[in-house]
Amino acid sequence: MAVTDTKPELQFVDADGHVLEHPNKMQEYASAEYRDRVWHIETDADGREWVHWDGARDPANVFALAGTGGMTAEEQARAATGELRYTQIRPGAFEPEPRLADLDTERINQTVLYPTMLLGIASIKDVDMAVAQCRAYNDWLSDFCSADPNRLFGIAVIPQQDVAAAAAEIQRASKKPNLVGTFIRPNPVVEWKHFHDPVYDPMWKAASDAGWPIGLHPFLAGDVPGAVVGLRLNEVHSDVSLLPYQSRMNISNIFYTQAIGNPVDMMTSLAFLLAGGVCERFPDLEVIVLETNGGWITPWMERLDHNAKTFPWDVPDCKLAPSEYFRRQCYISFDADEETLGLAAESPYVGDDRIIWASDYPHPDAKFPGTVDELLENIGDLDAKAQENIAWRNAQRLYRLPDFQPD
Repeated sequence: MAVTDTKPELQFVDADGHVLEHPNKMQEYASAEYRDRVWHIETDADGREWVHWDGARDPANVFALAGTGGMTAEEQARAATGELRYTQIRPGAFEPEPRLADLDTERINQTVLYPTMLLGIASIKDVDMAVAQCRAYNDWLSDFCSADPNRLFGIAVIPQQDVAAAAAEIQRASKKPNLVGTFIRPNPVVEWKHFHDPVYDPMWKAASDAGWPIGLHPFLAGDVPGAVVGLRLNEVHSDVSLLPYQSRMNISNIFYTQAIGNPVDMMTSLAFLLAGGVCERFPDLEVIVLETNGGWITPWMERLDHNAKTFPWDVPDCKLAPSEYFRRQCYISFDADEETLGLAAESPYVGDDRIIWASDYPHPDAKFPGTVDELLENIGDLDAKAQENIAWRNAQRLYRLPDFQPD
């Protein structure tokens, strides 16, 4: 398709940004019983920072790498070796005013914020502790976003490992201001039961009733059922020295666990949601595919459609073609520089009205500043309406964001 002669006047909505967990604010929101167990950082007499979470005590500097987006290669290298303190990362990672300044630098109008280490909430064995952590985080995040409720929007954390508790937290948190959805990991956390199993229905119903989309967001750990442990990707060792926290997260490498684990888990989860009857039972539920790239989505929809047509007896609850459910109820996120974005936008299985984009900021793979420039270059061959959909309109519709009002 030819480049448009005139560029549309675009807004930009980052559909998958991140916050890092604040060093100490969540304690202020936690009940007294769990105040010492929710995520927080303590500094000892010699100035070393320690993360305390669910009874564990880990050097805080090993988590600093997650907040180095836009920092120099030297600073990122220092973080990777544990030489950068957690409180030395970009302040916009966990403080609202610097984050708003970062949005201005990048020309982003609105951003939707997912957690970082609390992406792994599903691995906490003590459900009561997980619930307390979710409540403290969600209440903190709601207040964080109140610094500018026209630009900052939060994604709630729920205890996926207990479906009833997850549904209850959706019901509670959806009444908080500035929170616009929730997420789960694309993993069969409950006893290896896949997402079409009715055990998960209370969670889908709660999200649907609340008008909240559910994001499927992977996490870097081999701590729950899924491809990483099922294919033993976490046992593949590298000859190089590893980040100190990798053993605690039950992984011995990052390359294979991310490159294989993330998309395999996502493709599996999506197949059960689409063909297994979840979208049929909950037609108002909206699902977001996040942080697994997006180029695979077209051939995956084509394959699911083919198999549903060929073997319909195996998917009796799939009344439509899987791709029809996707086009009706799902969105997929692309990184701003993914070359396959345009192909998906023009695919009949996906379409430009089902694509959102993500900065992943302030994680180390985020380009800052420059993500918006990458996006503009990437969507420049699409027509004006498609550019508008991808840049902001789809995300605004999906998350039910207010119209952006410039100062």
